Amino acid sequence: MHINWTGLGEVLAVALAAGVGLVTLAALGINALDRRTRAHERGTSTVIATATSALCAAACVALIGYGIYLTISK
Repeated sequence: MHINWTGLGEVLAVALAAGVGLVTLAALGINALDRRTRAHERGTSTVIATATSALCAAACVALIGYGIYLTISK
């Protein structure tokens, strides 16, 4: 039995990067949502925090959708 160590390493690197990236995006989105709430309570602008939160959520959904697509298409 031959193990393709290069391929295994590539899969590990991509999975690790995707996992860390997805968690980071989710954390940034939740943090932005919290900043939006605090800004709203202070009466200051919430535009940037709302946009950041929405973009992070959209990126998370897109990454999850792409992962499902890659899994199903193989």
